[in-house]
Amino acid sequence: MAHDLTETEPTPARGLYDVPEVDETRLEELEARPPWVPRPDRRGSREKFAAGLRGLKHAIRGDSSYFAHAYRGTLIALTAALLSVDPLGWCFLVIAGSLVLLSELTHSAVDTLARAAGDPEDPPLKMAREIAAAGVLVAAFASGSLTVAVLAVKFGELCGWW
Repeated sequence: MAHDLTETEPTPARGLYDVPEVDETRLEELEARPPWVPRPDRRGSREKFAAGLRGLKHAIRGDSSYFAHAYRGTLIALTAALLSVDPLGWCFLVIAGSLVLLSELTHSAVDTLARAAGDPEDPPLKMAREIAAAGVLVAAFASGSLTVAVLAVKFGELCGWW
């Protein structure tokens, strides 16, 4: 059997896809959309502040770890006051405490979203919750290290070690 090459159908090139037809109605829809405009109901500073306080209230009421952090923070503040920590040391302590609270708020937000999205023990949601918990762990270790450093330096100064 001889094949006549002039009568065979052309084979499509490998890796190329057929281009779909243009949907004119969809194209007109996209062109008819108004340009981006800011939301007419933008919140002012007062509303944002109130929303932040409500969020803080929800987080504190929803998770008991805030009380543990408040207890530790109170003990650290009392120790720093008794040791007469200088203003720079206080700044470091406030930043360290804020770091922990910020990570706890993030963890609470992720945990709340995971519970709202479905079963929080579902593997992807559980992984997200564990990653947020790891953020709290890292922040707590960083905060603890900074706190120990500030208090140890001041204690060493008072004892005359350096």
